[in-house]
Amino acid sequence: MKRVVFSNASMIGFTIVEMIIALVLVGIISAVAIARLSGGTSFNAIIVRDQIVSMARNAQQHSLGRASVTMTITPNVGGDVVTLATNDAGGTIDSISVPIDGVTLSGDINTTDSCATTSGIDTITNAAPMTIDFGELGNLNSSGVSGSAGAITSALRVCIDDNADFSVCVSPAGFAYPGDCDV
Repeated sequence: MKRVVFSNASMIGFTIVEMIIALVLVGIISAVAIARLSGGTSFNAIIVRDQIVSMARNAQQHSLGRASVTMTITPNVGGDVVTLATNDAGGTIDSISVPIDGVTLSGDINTTDSCATTSGIDTITNAAPMTIDFGELGNLNSSGVSGSAGAITSALRVCIDDNADFSVCVSPAGFAYPGDCDV
């Protein structure tokens, strides 16, 4: 009888389990590397956009059937934090500070073109914050960047990094949504 012996050295290949473990490890390493290389500015812009939309919707909801509510967007002097605050006649309703490292904010009213083609007309700064005023019915009253506020006829827009994907639009009815103004 002939005996056939296979040596471990002669078997070259991988099992399914080994391949899956290798793919998972490569995925984890690449995710960490991409996060390190891309920086945080795109994530900061998304966070700022989502917080502005959330606070605007909260302010509109709070104003319904009660009294006017004003939302103020104020970057600090150093430029690394933006404060979003909502107030009514009784005082502060809500306030939050969001990091904006490397993010620029600008805004305008009644201009519905894309932030990518026409950036916000006025830069939002500590000296010139943006105010968004919601009336008793939740609609927009006179709003805008300090010094250029006015009545809203088509929309209010906040441009974040002059990128249409990161912009925030508030319709005259007071509804805030992310992205280009399509009113």
